[in-house]
Amino acid sequence: MPSLKEFASACKQCIDDGGGPAEIRELVQQALSIQAINPKQVEIDEIVYRSEDLFIVSLAQPPHGETPIHDHGIWGVIGIAEGSEENIFFRQTDLGPVEVSRRMVNAGEAIILGPDVIHKIRNPCATGSLGLHVYGGDLPRGKRHMWHPATGERLLLEQSRFEGWCEELTAAGEANYGHLAQLAAPSAT
Repeated sequence: MPSLKEFASACKQCIDDGGGPAEIRELVQQALSIQAINPKQVEIDEIVYRSEDLFIVSLAQPPHGETPIHDHGIWGVIGIAEGSEENIFFRQTDLGPVEVSRRMVNAGEAIILGPDVIHKIRNPCATGSLGLHVYGGDLPRGKRHMWHPATGERLLLEQSRFEGWCEELTAAGEANYGHLAQLAAPSAT
């Protein structure tokens, strides 16, 4: 696919023809192949397409970037063009979210997330990551949840608070990485 506009048109046609996450995943993987050949193909944090039944965005994660636990309420396909993204999956219990599994998504790979998935993402690398995210609905308008990073309390997702928590978690990840790098550095004795 030579452009993001054509990629979005192919995704919209797929949905209009009755396709779903599996078919969209194939289109995302094709787009990631183009991205690997031409890194300037996808702009960072660009909304590529938005309608009632489809939302496509190019998202970047900074080095050691992390999000709070959240859900989407709709299916999604997450593809990574550059770097890596660790998805940490949870289930809700009476005591809060409990981790159930992890999945690393590397450059050139795409995964499907069901509408009931609860997860957080983390960039484990000292370099940024870039991905294409496609959702089966208008993600910003949907009813979504986030979990307070310190208390585990489930809240309605409020974008500015969510972004603030992303910044805090990323800063903590950077500080932890710096500390680990110092521990691993050879001593000057």
